[in-house]
Amino acid sequence: MSVYNNRSNPGFLLFMLLSACIIFNSCISVKKYVYFKDLPDTTSKTIVIDQVTPYVDPKIETSDILSITVQPMLKNLVSGNENNSNNSMDGGGTSKMGGGQANLFPVDKNGYIEYSLIGRVKVAGLSTSEARELIREKSLYYYKDPVVNVRIANFEITMLGDVSKPGRIGSESEKFSIIDAIAESGDLLSSAKRNNILLIRSEGEQKIFARYDITNTNIFNNPYYYLKQRDIIYVEPNKYKVQSSDQSFIRNLGILSSLISIASLLVVYKSLK
Repeated sequence: MSVYNNRSNPGFLLFMLLSACIIFNSCISVKKYVYFKDLPDTTSKTIVIDQVTPYVDPKIETSDILSITVQPMLKNLVSGNENNSNNSMDGGGTSKMGGGQANLFPVDKNGYIEYSLIGRVKVAGLSTSEARELIREKSLYYYKDPVVNVRIANFEITMLGDVSKPGRIGSESEKFSIIDAIAESGDLLSSAKRNNILLIRSEGEQKIFARYDITNTNIFNNPYYYLKQRDIIYVEPNKYKVQSSDQSFIRNLGILSSLISIASLLVVYKSLK
């Protein structure tokens, strides 16, 4: 039988078609798994991105817990001891030797914290730097040149979906980006959709939904590049992982494969008769 006749044989054509389908499905594009693939693959040229999202301090919200440290020199609190620079006062009014001690202050539903000596202070809607200046200003009556530090102690985001370690991620720094979150979660799995990562953010009574594409350097000028407390990140799996975990799909695929195999054998058998 000639090669030409073989190629004209229905069984041969069906066999070639099945082989082509298998080869096509087994081919994996490496570019699907590459971050920032729009950058040239070379070390001979340095790339500089001019437009990046500027960092803005997150605003303090109700239910936040603030860590506040005050390191003062006593002024009016202890009579006759104005120049004692070795004492410091925490938020509870207890003298500490050798420096201030951080204390935790929950922000109540009205946006206030209760701080010893200076009383109730409204901090909701302020950044931590603005709250620091406000507390410092109110502390000047009691303290001489107080050094105040304020940060959000319960700054955390939630990572869900196709990542190595889903769950809540805490950060001591408020300057926390989507790339930081991915790194802290152990990176994306190979089956993750890198060009369609979802952000869910609460703004008052509203929910904001935004998307990230980690395969492109445009992520650095995404307005939501930096995260804020209680953000939720969802990494969607690709369709192949969804299909592979769908038992009904696997069962149907097995039945379909069996039927195709039987049909192929019948066609080959008839062509050989």
